[in-house]
Amino acid sequence: MKKYSPISVHHRQLEGFGIKLMPLSVLSEKETGIHRDDHYMFILQQSGIFTLEVDFNTIELEGAFLGFVAPGQIHQYIHQKDLEGWFLFVDTNAIPAHYREVLETYQWIRQSVSVNEKDVVFDIPIILEKVEGNDGLHSVSVKQSLVESVIGMMASQIMKFQVSEHTSTGQKYTITRQFKKLVKENFKKSKQVQQYAQALVITPLYLNEAIKEVTGYPASFWIQQEILLEARRLLFYTKMSVKQIANELGYDDPIYFSRFFKKGTGMTALQFKAKNKDLSHKDH
Repeated sequence: MKKYSPISVHHRQLEGFGIKLMPLSVLSEKETGIHRDDHYMFILQQSGIFTLEVDFNTIELEGAFLGFVAPGQIHQYIHQKDLEGWFLFVDTNAIPAHYREVLETYQWIRQSVSVNEKDVVFDIPIILEKVEGNDGLHSVSVKQSLVESVIGMMASQIMKFQVSEHTSTGQKYTITRQFKKLVKENFKKSKQVQQYAQALVITPLYLNEAIKEVTGYPASFWIQQEILLEARRLLFYTKMSVKQIANELGYDDPIYFSRFFKKGTGMTALQFKAKNKDLSHKDH
């Protein structure tokens, strides 16, 4: 039976239609341990240095940046200096479906984008703060429009940065979204590109072409990343052995799994477990 360490889930009370603003400066006042959120967290950093770890990957923001952390992602704040800007917490249901699809598609590829410190996006929290506390219908409508503007700007910046000059067709974008959904649901039993191509009724060649054009990486990369992420999570907050984790992830040969993990992460599963042992047993 799995025994999970107490990684807390933050259930932030998002009033109104599901948003909350907080200045980045709160990080200097309160240390937050490793945790997950049940909502999106957007970072609107105008200046300073901010280092955080998201699903065991380090993200370093220096200067003007937009970033986001999706619901369920394990994260912690590592370092901050001279921060100016805002956290924007948004309920998943308050994000339009088309923007949510962009965030889900590009999650783990690019969760932050560099912007100009004079970018209009930094005016939006100031306006939001001014209408905060006014619960009139007009105020709610204004808030929603402003939040959608922030998310829309971030989504467009992410797509502009990642997608090649040959803009992806709607069909390839749809294939990518469907593929990533299938991978999340089936990665433990389906590890070959051909299996997903068959499920989508397209050739493996076209699947790879579509995924690489939209994300910059081939389909096999995303299958491997999903497996590695789940492996890290199991190593981090369960008491399962490497052999048990290999079996849980659909590998009959734990030695093969160990080689796969080391190739993908640069360390053995036991090294990863030892490195994160103190954090995984820390109360937050």
